[in-house]
Amino acid sequence: MIRDMHQPQSPKGPSSVQAKRDKQIADAQRAINEDRIPDAITILDAFRKKVPRDPRGLFLTAIILERRGNSSKARELALKASKSLETPDTLLLIARCDRNKGNTDECVAMCNRLLQKYPNFLPAVLMKGGALEEAGRAEEAQACLEPVIQGHKQRGEEPLPVARFEWAKLLVQQKEYDQAIELLEEDTDGRNLADVGLATIAQHLKAKAYDRKKDYANAYSAADQANEMSRVDFSEELYAEQVDVLIENWSSDRLTLYPHSTCESEVPIFIAGMPRSGTSLIDQIIDAHPKGAGVGELATIESFALKLSRSYNPDKPPEQWFTGINDRSFTRVAEKYVREITKLSAPGVERIVNKALGNNKLVGLLALLFPKTRIIHAIRDPRDVAVSCFMGGFNNKLHAWTTRIDWVARSWEQSMRMMNHWKEVLDIPILDVHYERLVSHPDTEFPRLIEFLGLEWDDACRDFYKSKRTVRTLSYDQVNRPLYTTSAGRHTNYIEFFQDVQFPDYDPYAQP
Repeated sequence: MIRDMHQPQSPKGPSSVQAKRDKQIADAQRAINEDRIPDAITILDAFRKKVPRDPRGLFLTAIILERRGNSSKARELALKASKSLETPDTLLLIARCDRNKGNTDECVAMCNRLLQKYPNFLPAVLMKGGALEEAGRAEEAQACLEPVIQGHKQRGEEPLPVARFEWAKLLVQQKEYDQAIELLEEDTDGRNLADVGLATIAQHLKAKAYDRKKDYANAYSAADQANEMSRVDFSEELYAEQVDVLIENWSSDRLTLYPHSTCESEVPIFIAGMPRSGTSLIDQIIDAHPKGAGVGELATIESFALKLSRSYNPDKPPEQWFTGINDRSFTRVAEKYVREITKLSAPGVERIVNKALGNNKLVGLLALLFPKTRIIHAIRDPRDVAVSCFMGGFNNKLHAWTTRIDWVARSWEQSMRMMNHWKEVLDIPILDVHYERLVSHPDTEFPRLIEFLGLEWDDACRDFYKSKRTVRTLSYDQVNRPLYTTSAGRHTNYIEFFQDVQFPDYDPYAQP
C-alpha cells in the first residue's frame, strides 16, 4: 500500500491546474493500490507529458516498473524522485530495487541511511535483515532482526506478519525448522492476515521447512494449501493452442518477413526452458567467469515483445504487420539492451546472461534482435521440475500452471515443443544443458558450457558459490552453496502424492 503523497506541491501555476495534477496523482496512487495497473499507467502517461520531472509521477512510475520486474529502471526513476521527494517510501523503494537485483551492500547502505534519518523505521529494519539473510549473512541478519522479535515479546505484542516471516526465513536457513514452523502457524491459514499473498508465501515457507526437515507428507500438504489459496484457473488445452499459434506465427516462412536487427554484439546470452531447471546454477557459473556476468531475470525484452504483439496486424501486408516498427526499430532496441546490460555489469565482461522466465517463448524474437546471440536450454527431469514448482511459490497470475503437479507436467511438454521448434527454424546456436549431468559431471559439463559461450575455461567457475553476488530466486539459499546432487531425483520423496500423473519420458543421457 502506497501512503498518500502530500509533498512536494505541484509545480507553481493556477490553482485549477494544481488541483487537476494533484487529483491525477491521487487517482494513479489509488489505481496502484487497487492493482489496476493499466489504469495507473494511462493516468501517469498523461501526467508526465505535462510535468515529466514531477517527483510524484516519477515515484509512482517507478513503483509500476518494479512490480513488472524492471528494478533497474525503477531504481533510476526513484533515485531521480528522491532528490526532491526524499520520503521513507521513496528511499525504501530504492533499497527494495537493490534487493531485487541482488545488490545487498547497496540495499543495506540505503536502509542504514533511512534508519539514520528515521530511527527505528521498521520497514527499513526488516528490509535490511531480509537482504542480509538472502545473501547468506546469517549472523548479521540475526543481529538486525532479533531485537525486533525480542522487543515485541518484551512488550507482550505479536510481531507484524512480515517480521515473523523474515525471522522464520532466517530460522529455516539456520536449520531451526521446528521453531520456524511454529512461528509460521499463525500466518498460514489465511485468516490472521489481511494480505492473503503474505499468507501464501508464509505457507510455502512452512512447506520448505518441512521439506528440509524431511517430513515430506507435511511439506506436500503445506504446499498444497498454499497453492489452493492463490490458485488461478489454467487450461491445458488453451495453453497448447497458444503454443500452436506461436509455432505458426514463428514459422520459417514468417521469420523472413519480420524485422531484423543489424546488431553485431555477441554479449547478450539467454537461458531458456522451464523454471527450476538449474537456470540459477547456470547463471552463477557464467557470472563467476572473469569475462561473464548475469543480470538475473531482466524483463526488458519481454516488455518489447508485449509492445510488438500489441502492434501486430496480420490483415495488413507483411511490411506493415508491425505498425511503426521496422529493422531500424529492432536495431535500436537491441543496441539499447546491450548498453543496459553492459552498464549493469563489470568492465571487461564479454558475455552477459539473462534468465528471464519467459525466454522459451521469445527465442525467435531474440534471434531477430541479436543475430549473434547464443541460447542455453536448461532441461531437468519433469518430475523434479513439477515438485520444485509446486513447492516453490511463483507468481500465480503469471504462472498459473505451477500450482498443480499435472499442470506442470503438461507445461514441461509445451516448453519442449517450443524449444524443439526454435532448433528447427533458427540458425543461432542452442545448447541443451541437463541439470542432472551438470551437477553429476561438473568437470566436463562446466567447461562445455563455457566453451559454448566462446570463452576460455577459468577455474573460478568451479567456485561459483563463493560469489558475493546475491541471487534473487526461489533457490537463493542453494546456489550460494558448493555443488550438490541431492536435488536430482527430488520427486522420489513425493511420488506417492502424484502417482496418477502422466509425465513425458526423460533421459538426460539420451543422444539428441
